[in-house]
Amino acid sequence: MSDKDRTVPVGKLLAVSDLHVVYDDNRTLVEKLRPASDDDWLIVAGDVAEKYADVEWAMRLLSGRFSRVIWAPGNHELWTHPQDPCELRGEERYLRLVRLCRELGISTPEDPYPVWRGDGGPVVVAPLFVLYDYSFLAPGATTKEESLRLAHESGVVCSDEYFLHPDPYPSRDAWCRSRVEETERRLSAVDPSLPTVLVSHYPLVRDPTRVLHYPQFAQWCGTS
Repeated sequence: MSDKDRTVPVGKLLAVSDLHVVYDDNRTLVEKLRPASDDDWLIVAGDVAEKYADVEWAMRLLSGRFSRVIWAPGNHELWTHPQDPCELRGEERYLRLVRLCRELGISTPEDPYPVWRGDGGPVVVAPLFVLYDYSFLAPGATTKEESLRLAHESGVVCSDEYFLHPDPYPSRDAWCRSRVEETERRLSAVDPSLPTVLVSHYPLVRDPTRVLHYPQFAQWCGTS
C-alpha cells in the first residue's frame, strides 16, 4: 500500500476520456485542466492521442498536476500511425505505454488496483484493457466475417483495421480473449468487501453502442 492510499484524501475522484490532443482545441483544454484540490485523482479512460509523443506530453502534464492518475488504454494509443516515429506494434506498443505511465507514477491495467479512500470511498478503481472481438455484430450478421463484410460494403470501417496491429497475437480477437482471461483473473483477486469501479474505454456490455448512428461500428467497441 502506498502513502497515497494510507491518507484520507479530501478531493474528488474525477474522470475524462477521448482527449485526442492532436487537435489544437483539445490540447488547449488539456493545458487548462487542473485539479480543484491537491487530493484530486484523475481517471483517463483512453484515446489520449495516436502518436506516442503526444500521449507522453498529455500524461506527463496530468500526472504532474493530479495526486494520482489512472489510465486505461483506448484504441488510438495502440495505433501504429504511419507518421509516428515510434513504430512499435501491438502488445509491444501497449507495454511501452505501460512503462511510460509507471515512470510517471500513473496506475495502469498491469498494476495493483488503487483504492480511493476519499468522498464515496473506500472503493477499488480497476483500469481495464479488454479490447474487442467483433462479437457486437452488425445488424443482420451472424458471423464476424459477415459483419466485417457489411461494414466494408457500407463504408463504415474503423481505422483500427489499418493501424491497430495485434502482434504477437494472430488477430485482435485473439488478443481480446487473452486480455479478458487476464482481467478476470485480476478482478477475482479483488477484496470482495470493497465496491469496485471498472474503468474501460471499451464498453463492457453492448447497450451503450445501440445509440450509434452507424450500428456497424459496434463490432470495434467491445466483447460479449
